[in-house]
Amino acid sequence: MYRSFCSALFLTFVLAAAAQETVNNASLTGRVTDATGAVIKSATVTVRASTTNSVSATTTDAAGRFRFPYLAVGQYEVVVHDDGFTDARRSLTLTIGAAFDLPIFLSVGTSTQSVSVNAEAPVLETDRSQVAGTISQNEVANLPYNGRNFLDLALLVPGVSPTNTAANQLFAETSAVAGQGISVSSQRNFSNSFIVDGLSANDDAAGLVQTSFGLDAIQEMQVVTSGGQAEFGRALGGYINFVSRSGGNQLHGSAYAYLRDKHLNAKNALSQTLLPYTQVQSGASLSGPIVKDRTFYFGNFEQHQLNQTGIITITPAQAAAINTVLTATSYPGQLLNISTSTPTTIYANPVRSSNFFGKIDHRVNSRDQLSARYSLYHVSSVNSRGVGGTAYTSAGASLTDLDQTIAVSNIFTITPRTVNETRGQFTNSDLKAPVNDPVGPAVSISGIASFGTLSASPTGRHDRLYEVVDNFSHQAGPHALRAGADFLYNDLVITFPQTIRGSYAFSSLANFQAGKYSTFTQSFGNYVVPETNPNIGFYGQDEWQVSPKLTVNVGVRYDLQFLKSLYTDTNNISPRFGFAYSPFARHTTVVRGSFGLFYDRIPLRALSNALESDGNTTALNSATFVNFSPSYGQPGAPVFPAIDPNYTATSVPSNIRLNLSTMDPHMKNAYSEQASVEVDQQLTKTSNLAISYQHLRGLDLLISVNLNTPGCYASQPNSGAQYAQVDPINLCRPNSAYANNKQYYPGADSYYDGLSVSYVQRPVRWGSYRISYTWSKAIDDVSEFFFSAPVNNYNLREDRSVSDDDQRNRVVFDSTVHSSMESARTWREKLTHGFLLSGVLQYYSPLPFNITTGQNSVQTTSLRPCAPGYVLTPNAGNTCANALPGTLIGRNAGVGFSTFTLNARLSRTFPIGERFRLQGIAEAFNALNHRNDQIPNGTFGTGTYPTAPSSTFGQATAVGDPRGIQLAAKLTF
Repeated sequence: MYRSFCSALFLTFVLAAAAQETVNNASLTGRVTDATGAVIKSATVTVRASTTNSVSATTTDAAGRFRFPYLAVGQYEVVVHDDGFTDARRSLTLTIGAAFDLPIFLSVGTSTQSVSVNAEAPVLETDRSQVAGTISQNEVANLPYNGRNFLDLALLVPGVSPTNTAANQLFAETSAVAGQGISVSSQRNFSNSFIVDGLSANDDAAGLVQTSFGLDAIQEMQVVTSGGQAEFGRALGGYINFVSRSGGNQLHGSAYAYLRDKHLNAKNALSQTLLPYTQVQSGASLSGPIVKDRTFYFGNFEQHQLNQTGIITITPAQAAAINTVLTATSYPGQLLNISTSTPTTIYANPVRSSNFFGKIDHRVNSRDQLSARYSLYHVSSVNSRGVGGTAYTSAGASLTDLDQTIAVSNIFTITPRTVNETRGQFTNSDLKAPVNDPVGPAVSISGIASFGTLSASPTGRHDRLYEVVDNFSHQAGPHALRAGADFLYNDLVITFPQTIRGSYAFSSLANFQAGKYSTFTQSFGNYVVPETNPNIGFYGQDEWQVSPKLTVNVGVRYDLQFLKSLYTDTNNISPRFGFAYSPFARHTTVVRGSFGLFYDRIPLRALSNALESDGNTTALNSATFVNFSPSYGQPGAPVFPAIDPNYTATSVPSNIRLNLSTMDPHMKNAYSEQASVEVDQQLTKTSNLAISYQHLRGLDLLISVNLNTPGCYASQPNSGAQYAQVDPINLCRPNSAYANNKQYYPGADSYYDGLSVSYVQRPVRWGSYRISYTWSKAIDDVSEFFFSAPVNNYNLREDRSVSDDDQRNRVVFDSTVHSSMESARTWREKLTHGFLLSGVLQYYSPLPFNITTGQNSVQTTSLRPCAPGYVLTPNAGNTCANALPGTLIGRNAGVGFSTFTLNARLSRTFPIGERFRLQGIAEAFNALNHRNDQIPNGTFGTGTYPTAPSSTFGQATAVGDPRGIQLAAKLTF
């Protein structure tokens, strides 16, 4: 109701108008006046790109205003001419997504005279209403990045942090991009949108980034953390926006190689040994003109060869006890080969990847610009998923992937005040993730070990993505109007066998030795699912300069996502409102604020799971993909390690009930209500201090709820039980035709409040730096993953607590300082010139973790310990005092580990002749060798909370990288 009311109210207001700068370009507006303050109309305003000599021109309107809506990132010269006045010249730098306002004053004189002012871009974006952070080319090129992962750029922005996935797998879900997830405003990592050159770079299966780019192919990056303009859609969290590099009139090139070796590293904190490790990242870039002033190219190739190892924390004693059982029961899978000479066991985790990026920009004429790019990403890795900590190598998978993208764009100036932009792309992405142990079955012993075939991730994903975008811009007096449409289509096939080889879960090592499992699950049926995902979005927006001090941005967006078996959610109207107010004449203070609705996309991985169940129904046929999960002692329950590979949904014995995964046919797109306010103060000509407050309310968040939960255990006694007679087959479920029906349902919500303080010193003669602090609190009732299930399917409020990604304090500092980079003339200059020192310091306060007993409740969800004063009653369904509210401890009651990392870089540049430069680089990651514990063991056990935990409870099952040294050389010209 609230959503509909806001939408209707806002649409009424938007009839007159609708935010501002473009996604992948910059916009430049301004007003031309004379010495008396009178506006000058019909003055000619020309902007020339310094690297390409590309020229665009317009004239001022009756109010002296001018606007360039589509300017590529880079350096420009602005010239304003009017008869009877001296020409005014300004030199400035425009950044991605920028919305700068440039006041220009003309003095009386002749056109042969000119007044030049050389300066960087205006420090404050006086037309920007959204809260956003931009990472410049200086930071991209000169800061130390461990692994040179382009996603790490986003972590320099306030309000952005790594996600708390409680896993150390190198490649998450269906993603082929190595590294951690990204949380913006403490939201789940699949609630972001990744954009490259104004086009989607999302893996819509899992909601993560689709492909990888070499760091040298990135020009700049912007993260919009709140209040995004109406052109942004399909994400309720943040927008991570990249723009790629382009060529110019000058021939430039580089060749580089980065080398790491274990002998330059410190010992691992868990194993207390020097782990095997070598890494080589090498590449080359070349850019220049094909036709001077008209056609330009840029190309980059990079190869990454990493030989690294991970750590398994299963102890020799635990492994010996497990192997004894496996041998005695003729377990068909792999035994555990655990080292007896060291406290931990290492495993190989090599990665091989290649990136190629090529781009051509062509200026057809003064009104028409074309751009085309091609990118290729290939990666392969062993033990890339599921291995590490308490997970043995047999519980993992390898990975190979090939992504190829072709993208084109066109900017056509219809009139000096009317511009149309068209973009399009095709991406073919083919990922395969075969399991290490195809036999199994999978086994998990809570808090001790996991082994056997991997069943938690798809083994294949093939996606063909098509996208076409069109944007139309028009300046009408004080209104900069903009409208557009975005059509995106995924043709996707996901292969997900799940537990087709069976999966046993034990609550303790003693129960494993006794053969008493908590649950057994086996899947069967067709697990290859094709699906399509047509998306279409429309938007309109207006940047209205109410006065020289006030700019109002008003917009609305409408998104539709058409999915097989689901009714289309047609209520996705996203009103957006923002303002930017400069109260003082010098425009050194900007107060900006925003409010809007932002709709998420439904992850195709979740729908794929539902479509396996006979097209998202509860009907059963021989091809329906189902599973059954009897408890120990229930009729039809196997004896470990048996499975039956011949079952189908229509041939199982009559005493077996089958489990289904479905999605609510009336599934809604999750959405957020975002509000923000920021005060941005210019302190010097090149620095500013920004203080922002952001609020996000997430609604209709995806969660998995069991619609047919059991009411009793197979072994529950009749006496005193909830039911007069226990049904050992159906376990007192409401619907006796099948067992569990775990349905993806839009039933969860979240709250986030965050305060950020950021100081940015832009590049000056000696260097640059930025420092930011973020305080925040996040509350929700759903975990990080879309398949998260509540502890109580009938009361989601029992899971309301701090979010998985709740991180109260975050400090990020990055800096670059250097001596003169000019050619040395004297012996003293030869000793001092060419040095550059840079670093990144990151501190994150502890993330929470969920404390469990290792057992499942009667509702087949992970059970948390009873609160002090309450006792677990297993024979009544593993409840605490009949599961009255407040008798379980809260979700995420555990406190994890803080993270502190300092990465440093020292380089020296040597000139070679007139054009060439050789740079020697030494980098130290985790330079202070600080121990960063990770992934605490959350299994408390069945002892009395909080006084009787298991011996391994709360211990780290992984640690961050120890200090590592990297040496590099880079030749540029």
